[in-house]
Amino acid sequence: MTATIALVGWVLNIGVGLVILARLLSARRHVPPLAYYHLTTALVGLGVWIAFMAAGSAVLAWIGFGVLTLHNAFGDTLMVKGWRRRNPDAPGIAYFQATKAAWKKPLLLVHGFLAPVAWFPALAAALGF
Repeated sequence: MTATIALVGWVLNIGVGLVILARLLSARRHVPPLAYYHLTTALVGLGVWIAFMAAGSAVLAWIGFGVLTLHNAFGDTLMVKGWRRRNPDAPGIAYFQATKAAWKKPLLLVHGFLAPVAWFPALAAALGF
């Protein structure tokens, strides 16, 4: 059950991420290379996760979870770097400031909220729950 919840969260989040990417590209805005790594790890991790669900291999579960964790790290890095670029002299912890700024952009907010919907169930599934 937890593996299925992770899969649904993963697929939904990839969908939202693709909408964000399409909007950036259609507005002819610069898309940092890290965004493409973020997308690539999402798709590769999803493929490994589907293989895990088909085969039931604990090794594939941990590899999928590891790729998902790397993917989330890329996403957090994108968020913080973008915020720092727009607010170079702002005080405070950049991660929390960037998260707070995301509340003003509903699509980014949904994308950020869906990340743990995939991550925590994937961890539980990899642990065997």
